[in-house]
Amino acid sequence: MQKNSLFSSPSRCFMMFGKIVAAAGVAVLAVMAATAPADAQAVKRLGQFADWEAFSYAGKTGVVCYATTQPKRSLGAPKGRGAAYLSVTHRPRDKSFGVLSAASGVDLRKDGAAEVDIGGARFEMFTSGDTAWARNDSAVLQAMSKGREMIVSTTPAKGAALSDTYSLVGFSQAFAEIGKACGVK
Repeated sequence: MQKNSLFSSPSRCFMMFGKIVAAAGVAVLAVMAATAPADAQAVKRLGQFADWEAFSYAGKTGVVCYATTQPKRSLGAPKGRGAAYLSVTHRPRDKSFGVLSAASGVDLRKDGAAEVDIGGARFEMFTSGDTAWARNDSAVLQAMSKGREMIVSTTPAKGAALSDTYSLVGFSQAFAEIGKACGVK
């Protein structure tokens, strides 16, 4: 990893965020900005695994490791939509492992319909703000490790239904990497 990398400090990451997104269109940086809190010491990129990336950081609440990806296709995306991404997070100090979340980039309807479809296997989600969370993380993660793509369907607070399709190519490797970084067996 480069010493003077953009990812070497959260404050540098946040400062350069707008310039890089405009110049390179790299939405993954939006994921980092959204998931790396201000108290993080340094965001460490663990690697790129096909369509997934893995990161870790140490903050006041201990080490956090996450794998993330962006949608390959979106249907029903409204104008002005924020960053959409899927992530799986380990927070060992909180005894929180393999938490799946899908940020939609728009406010979601409270108690609105949300689900994951992986090769015809459907899993219910619940929503809070602009994020949908899996009700049964372990079942979804197991299906993700065997699947090729995943569709997350949500109901925005305003407007029509939203559907994001994510590639699962590289997910298993990224998930293994964050497990190793956070000491998860």
